[in-house]
Amino acid sequence: MKCARVLLALSSVASTVQARFAGAVNHSKRSPSLEVTLAPATEGIAELVATIKNVGSADLNLLKVGTLLDERLPVQKVLALDEAGVEAPFRGIHASIQHAALRAEHFQLLKASEIISMVINVAAVHDFTASGTYTFKASGLMPFANAGSAELIGPALTYESNTISLYVDAQKVASVPKALSARPLEERTEVQEGCNATQLAASTAALANCEILALAAAADAADPSSARFVEYFRTNSSTTRQTVVDRLTAVAADCATTDSGPSRYFCYDYYGICESSGPLNAYTLWDVSTSVMCSLFYDTLPPLPQGCHRQDQATTTIHEITHCEAVYSPHTNDYAYAYNESIALTPAFALLNADNYSLFANAVYMKC
Repeated sequence: MKCARVLLALSSVASTVQARFAGAVNHSKRSPSLEVTLAPATEGIAELVATIKNVGSADLNLLKVGTLLDERLPVQKVLALDEAGVEAPFRGIHASIQHAALRAEHFQLLKASEIISMVINVAAVHDFTASGTYTFKASGLMPFANAGSAELIGPALTYESNTISLYVDAQKVASVPKALSARPLEERTEVQEGCNATQLAASTAALANCEILALAAAADAADPSSARFVEYFRTNSSTTRQTVVDRLTAVAADCATTDSGPSRYFCYDYYGICESSGPLNAYTLWDVSTSVMCSLFYDTLPPLPQGCHRQDQATTTIHEITHCEAVYSPHTNDYAYAYNESIALTPAFALLNADNYSLFANAVYMKC
């Protein structure tokens, strides 16, 4: 494959242009329910305080996992631009969430007119190689459930903060510990606590099925009469079709072999981010094209689709591989999760949303 050395260990042997959060506010249904304000933190290095207010009339159960409210996962919460308008590189993860594993603790209840605040450690997940004045903005989508529920309803709420400027001292931010340790990858051919035999077999099958489903989805996308394509990518543009075909074909090539290429597919938690209780199926480090499958991926997902819009190992693998920059550039982002939210995206953002590809592949396979 073009970009995936798959490190599948049995015992201890190893057998986008960046999509920007600022664009996500072009969601097809702009919501006035959330008001987000950024301000510099009074302490810390390159830290911001985000204040979130529910300006709507209904109580909201906001998803914390993988969003602006996440205080555990190293996800992108703000866009940081230098004086020339160049983005400070994000060095974190894209997370794949299992919807059925969401629990009350994964949400933040924000009652009508209520305000919450949180500190954003920008330096922990961004590279600031030069000192100077940077501008910061938070914008994107906020999945939510009804108050008292852990079931996502769509479309997600959109938000867009104010823009603030802050001087960043590159030498000082270099002393801030990164959220992800810079563990060596290129030379690592042996691992400790690697996959067991069941995980190895499941991973190998997931990659083989990924190839088959991605190629089938690419063939459907190439058909200008496909109404299914329009359903998932919100347009019948020949240019968009070709991009989807090219990306899915690259994903299929990536899944076709397990022993070559610069990116990696781990069947154990290399960075220590997964939790046994979920809700992560997997996560990907886009910049080093490294995908990691969590225990939930192996313990709860079937190998192949079992129903429309439902998650499985093959389409989750497609989701993760679309995040790899070295497979197809620009890589996808996580603007929205699940069917209702993903098909509510505008065409430009459906094209760059990982779940639109996994859901589309599911629909082609299941003939949804």
